[in-house]
Amino acid sequence: MWLVCQWAGRLRATGPSWWDSRRSGPADLTAGARMTVTPPYGGVRDSGMDDGLRRLVDVLLPGIDRFADLLTDRITQEEDAYRNHGHVKHDQLRASCADNLHSMVTQLGRDALDLRVPHDTGRFKAEHGVPLSAVTHAYRLAGRFLWECVLTEAGDTVAREMPHVATAVWSVSDTFTDAVAVAYRDTMSERAHHDRQVKSLLLAALLDGRLDEGTHLWECADALRLPQHGVFAVVSAEPAATGGPADEDALRDMEGALRAHGVLSVWRREDDARVGLLSLRSSGSLAQAVEVLRGRSIGRVGVSTLFHDLEQAPGAFRQARLACACVEPDAREVASYGDSPVRLMVVSAPDSAQHAVRRVLRPVLELPQHERELLLETLCQWFASGGSATETAARMYCHRNTVTYRLRRVQELTGRSPTDPVGASEIHLALEAHRLLTDRPTGPAGS
Repeated sequence: MWLVCQWAGRLRATGPSWWDSRRSGPADLTAGARMTVTPPYGGVRDSGMDDGLRRLVDVLLPGIDRFADLLTDRITQEEDAYRNHGHVKHDQLRASCADNLHSMVTQLGRDALDLRVPHDTGRFKAEHGVPLSAVTHAYRLAGRFLWECVLTEAGDTVAREMPHVATAVWSVSDTFTDAVAVAYRDTMSERAHHDRQVKSLLLAALLDGRLDEGTHLWECADALRLPQHGVFAVVSAEPAATGGPADEDALRDMEGALRAHGVLSVWRREDDARVGLLSLRSSGSLAQAVEVLRGRSIGRVGVSTLFHDLEQAPGAFRQARLACACVEPDAREVASYGDSPVRLMVVSAPDSAQHAVRRVLRPVLELPQHERELLLETLCQWFASGGSATETAARMYCHRNTVTYRLRRVQELTGRSPTDPVGASEIHLALEAHRLLTDRPTGPAGS
């Protein structure tokens, strides 16, 4: 390396020539130009230098097998990821060294490089779990090793062309290193996308109770990286009408936030909701998970009760859907299954609930908009305040006599008194159904 620095210092003083092009940056290895790329350093163009490089190639090629053995030993000595052959066997590493050295040597000085060898190497190393830092380190070692081979093997054969040879060697080394990194990242991205798709399909089969179609429960749990027995809950989250972060980003963000609190989760996107299966450390972890969901929710969120075997996931999925439906439309709130028994009854039997709305509140709903909304809001505040006219008046910024008048008006229209236990229960049920089911499709919410 010190010799390269000396040559660089001497050639900087002679003018821009190859030094400026050497500093121009790495090759553009975008996905569309992955297999062949023009070196960033301009290559060697005059016929004399072509002859010099050809002589250098003729000198180096016969020793490729020997060089591959030496480079393999150096990589295993200097890079921990290869030392114990846990990811890649010694013979595989040696073959890769031979292929890459042969490809690098035969392409010295070319204007366009064939990058199939580093591309295949990057994919192979990614698929076998070799860390990217170890892969790029090995390629940097190969670049230095190739330069040492030039110095030791070529001798005086290419002495006059040494600056140009240095350009060619480091150009192909840098370009190969960039290419292997791009191929590695592309492979990891493809694998991550494929893993998400597989997990999504398995989660759908698990929640729908369709695992008997060919996949065993333990296989599903293993693929989802979850225990078959433990402490679980299902979450159903609907996005707000105003929208929010992109689906993939939002799901990854939610998964990461839960993981930071010790909660493993797997998510999938459905037509109208985002569904997640949570694996908790203990029963007490659910409250903390709910707080995480509440802090990151962009719409209605429902959480099932806890269960301890993945076979119970379909029932928990229905609970989560019902709990989500118990939240008023367009609200940002997290509801657990069973928090509100009346609302749970409404969303579990929406057709019957709609019938109750028509039976009890139709005269009120047929009023002009202003009077209708005023009476409905008075009823909401009346029930929220526990039937206190004084507190209802305070909440609505009016006199308590006004509240009393409006309640009598409701009784005249419906034939049911908000102060009578039976009448109040019927009005409350119809009012909750109206709030939850207005402009919502009929049919059980959890179906």
